[in-house]
Amino acid sequence: MISPPSASAAECASSVATYVVGRTGSGGWLKRSVTKYVDWDPQGGGTAAPLSESADATGTLPLFSKVFTGGNGLIYESTNDDKLNVYKDETATGGPLLKLVKTHIAPWKRPVKIWSNGPTIYVVNHEGGIDLYTQSDPVNGTGTVVKARLAIPATDTAAVQAVAADDIWMVGSQVYMLTQGTVRAWTRTVAGLTLPRVAASGLTGAVQGWSPGPGTFYTTSNGEEDEGIVKSYTGSPFALANDEVMTGMAGQVMADTASCLAAPDADAKPFSAGIGEEADIPAAPAEEAETPAPSDAAVFSGTFTRGDGAPAGGLPVRLEATDVVPENGTAVTLPTLGETVTAADGTWSIPLPATLAPEVAQAAAENGGTVNAVATVAGTTTSGVAMTGVAHLSAAPATAAPAARAQTAAVTAEPAAMEPVLATSGADEPTSLSDSTANPRDALYAQSWGSKLEAGLVDTVRDAPLPKRQDATGDLPNDDPYIVGGVNTASMAIVPMDGGCDRTKSEVIDKKIYYTTVGEAHAYWDAKATFDYDNKVSSQVETASKVGSKWTITGTLTLGSAIGSSTGYSNKGPYYAKQWKIPLQYTKTKETWQCGGKGKMTRYVIKPGKYTVPSGGATGKYGKDVRNLDGARYLKSPKKNRAYVTAGSYFQLSKNSSIKWSGAVSAFGVSLGGATTYDKDHRQRITAGNRTNSKHYIWGAKDRVSGKPGVFYSY
Repeated sequence: MISPPSASAAECASSVATYVVGRTGSGGWLKRSVTKYVDWDPQGGGTAAPLSESADATGTLPLFSKVFTGGNGLIYESTNDDKLNVYKDETATGGPLLKLVKTHIAPWKRPVKIWSNGPTIYVVNHEGGIDLYTQSDPVNGTGTVVKARLAIPATDTAAVQAVAADDIWMVGSQVYMLTQGTVRAWTRTVAGLTLPRVAASGLTGAVQGWSPGPGTFYTTSNGEEDEGIVKSYTGSPFALANDEVMTGMAGQVMADTASCLAAPDADAKPFSAGIGEEADIPAAPAEEAETPAPSDAAVFSGTFTRGDGAPAGGLPVRLEATDVVPENGTAVTLPTLGETVTAADGTWSIPLPATLAPEVAQAAAENGGTVNAVATVAGTTTSGVAMTGVAHLSAAPATAAPAARAQTAAVTAEPAAMEPVLATSGADEPTSLSDSTANPRDALYAQSWGSKLEAGLVDTVRDAPLPKRQDATGDLPNDDPYIVGGVNTASMAIVPMDGGCDRTKSEVIDKKIYYTTVGEAHAYWDAKATFDYDNKVSSQVETASKVGSKWTITGTLTLGSAIGSSTGYSNKGPYYAKQWKIPLQYTKTKETWQCGGKGKMTRYVIKPGKYTVPSGGATGKYGKDVRNLDGARYLKSPKKNRAYVTAGSYFQLSKNSSIKWSGAVSAFGVSLGGATTYDKDHRQRITAGNRTNSKHYIWGAKDRVSGKPGVFYSY
């Protein structure tokens, strides 16, 4: 990766490195990651160009140490074993981010706080005073670090405020302290630090700050482990310049502060130095006709397995329509669409009946022609434990519109594992609409893994598989649902129940509107992004069922009703990428059925439903920030997926299906995935600007942009 140089005495910097130190992923709990970002418009506070992650510039450091920058690409690490490691960022010349250039015996003992302007290092000691140390070679980091004669006593106002500060950073002779939303500037003198002036105030929520150089500083609202929104302030006096420079920065942030700053080249594309034009990358193709509707959309099919993944063969399957349950809490018997028996390999198939019951036909008409259903299989282990499997899925008749058939066929049913039916199934669930009118469980739902995922500012899961089992009011479960009475039932043979099972009764016990991700659009450099979701719902959203103590993802239902309005966003950018969410009404239903001598059994279902705008609410709203997927990530994209958009033209996706957003929504505390079918009313579009000094590249997430990319990204 070619990265911009740090500022020198002879030249002001138009771009400055910024480093984020945060926890590593799974298995890295003893280390922290170091990720390099580049601030391409430090003078303007990111108003003309982005703060972008340098995709191949990363490193790791031990968890328990203090890290700070000293300018000139130097990163210092003060360790708990009294060492001071000096690293040099050599990514500008193709080297590592953290090249160790010298290790000192630290002249201090575990500093409380530490910062530097390069030549001088400031250390808050355990007595509350500030000690100063000099670095004899602040350019290369190979000099000696010696304690200076000057020290600031703990009783000094500067020391008192340094101890209380949320964050401290330095530019030249200026020391900035951020405390409870106010930034105060102190000036270094031969006698210490002068009494401060207020540089900025009213910075609500800001807990970290840093400067790329004089005249600019940034803040973020996150601590070292949480995501935050980066804001910038410029001028004299400082004023807000950009209220969303980027979103989702997580970790300790520090800059390779320059001595002076310059405006960026207005036409320059970030990260383009040394890349050159790629002659073999094709132009984005013209829009093609929509994909022909498949011929097999009128069949329900799936696979049931035991808990260990082995086929569950020879078991009766009942298929029932699900969209006929009234929302007023009335219990109804689900209409049967067909019955069959699983084959030896666990597979089953039931064609959609040629003639539908009136209530099923009406529900399908309101759903764009698609019939949503639930398949249930039940049996007992050889030890007598009741087992059941649940699969939610959709089909569309040949008479349905081609778009509805294509949308339904886009979903591939995953194998559904049977689970033990426990007596505790449904414990503590609301039992009627009146019990849940005030939504007393919302505070509990907010504590779930799914709700915390939903609250994040960036999409951290994308299309990675969601956990199959979730707790609606807590973290992900680590219990084994197949242990019953101390015995593991996962690999036990399952046989049909004596007497079979009666038809299912279902009633709505709660309903609520949740905004659900249905798309996103990307625009880097001189482009504009548009996402259209017009005229009708055209999405597939997962369902969840609970037959034990926890919820399980049990399939996907197709949503396709007329909404009679347009929603989305147009011509946003440059350097813009956000998801779009629409309001869908989700219901929680209580379903009961009788199986042989096992008595009445209960399951609960969370199911997506109609597009419903809440009273006084938004018809659609912005979702997570996904700008981190653009820019330098192009350099690691599959070359076959790349194309370019001719200056002044546009390219759009308007056929096939989007990617599946694994965390599309958290409904009643459970995270569910969702996707959208592209067509003339549901599109991701990019419009390239008129600059011709560099091509505007795009690339597909899953395939070439003329194939089935899911979404495309921008550079």
